[in-house]
Amino acid sequence: MFKLIQNEMIKIFSKVSTYIMLGILLVLLVGVSALMKISGTYSYSGYTYTEQDLQSELDYLNSSKPDGYEVQVAEYEYMMKSGREWNTDSWEFEALDEAFQNFQAPLSYQRDGMTDEEAAAYQNNLDETIRVIESGDWNAYAQLRLDQIAAGTEEETVKEARSFPYRYMLDNQIKADAGDWREDAAMEAGTAKLQVAELDQQKAQGMYVSEESYEEAQNQAAICEYRLEHGIENYIDEDGMTGSEYWNSFLQESMMITVVSVIMIVLAGGCVANEFANGTVKFLLVNPVTRRKIIVSKYLTMLLLSLLMILGVYVLAALINLPFFGADFGVPYLTAANGEVTAGSGYLYALKDYLLEGVSLVAMTTMAFMISSMMRNSALAIGIGVTALLGGSMVVAMLAQLGCDWGRYFLFANMNLSQAASGNTVFPNQSLGFSLGVLAVHMVIFLITAYDGFTRREV
Repeated sequence: MFKLIQNEMIKIFSKVSTYIMLGILLVLLVGVSALMKISGTYSYSGYTYTEQDLQSELDYLNSSKPDGYEVQVAEYEYMMKSGREWNTDSWEFEALDEAFQNFQAPLSYQRDGMTDEEAAAYQNNLDETIRVIESGDWNAYAQLRLDQIAAGTEEETVKEARSFPYRYMLDNQIKADAGDWREDAAMEAGTAKLQVAELDQQKAQGMYVSEESYEEAQNQAAICEYRLEHGIENYIDEDGMTGSEYWNSFLQESMMITVVSVIMIVLAGGCVANEFANGTVKFLLVNPVTRRKIIVSKYLTMLLLSLLMILGVYVLAALINLPFFGADFGVPYLTAANGEVTAGSGYLYALKDYLLEGVSLVAMTTMAFMISSMMRNSALAIGIGVTALLGGSMVVAMLAQLGCDWGRYFLFANMNLSQAASGNTVFPNQSLGFSLGVLAVHMVIFLITAYDGFTRREV
């Protein structure tokens, strides 16, 4: 069997077309990395309001009068009177917006139910916050917010959540708008903690709270705190998202498995058909080797090539992205369950992602191998395989839109195992196990058909 597989490998790599296809794959890998690098050079730096912009906003609000417009009008009027530029990404703008929501909104909508002392307290808080913002001293603003939160009437868990980002940044001497990743992580942690605290309040009041939403907020808070405790700037989340340019490009290039699928369809499509078309099958059958061993060795060769191609793309993608984005080896894969964080290897996560994409590659290779075993024309076998690969997903999408639930049993509805693993499938309630089962059934049918077609065919 080993010699038969070796013989098949020699046949494949003795063809110039094999090296041309591999060269095209390499060029595409480099090209995708270059495009990712170019697209990553553009960054959004916020929008700076001009006096004309503010006047346009005021004219619109005063004419249309949408719900809550009074607070926005007061904020824009102050921004115009201040005579300074306001960028939407600056801490001053975010602080000003929060101040008007916290203190101006109650004055605009709840003034009738307040005492004069309560109204004066809101106005004093607003004036003091604006004064600190105008000074440009973020530390003073953070301390003021801590004092305001502590003096509030909210529950302690809510106060703690609101205070977290300000206290953390002050304790660690982190400057706002300095490009420090810890600022964003602290803010995200505070937002998630606040959501957990508010959901706890709703539970205590007997209100319905989605367990999924609660666990998601709890896990997000845990991951943010874990990053801050362990100094992790970038990480890979369970959806494969990351802030690292290197890892983003590396993970995105798993889509190149589709190109590998086309290459394997070409190789598998001609694997058996060419033997009959060229008459070389006679030389194989002259040897004391059964047809069963011949067909099995050819299929094992295709499987081995598929695995080598997947691993080759994985290694090449990891290496090719280094000169474009630099080394970023220490990025972990972070997941959380019930507030407990688990850190894993980013490379193992990427390998799993590539292998999941590779399962569909094996399925398409098996289908092309079956067609090749039934036909003498390799071009027809390859054409059918490539057409099925490119058109199958469109057919499945049409069936899903038409509400044809039986479409979930098609091969092409189960090709994207990454989506099945995350629950983001074309048809509802389509699990990873279900997709693997459907693929297995199709592959068994393909192999039985290929075996029967080869062993029964006249030479």
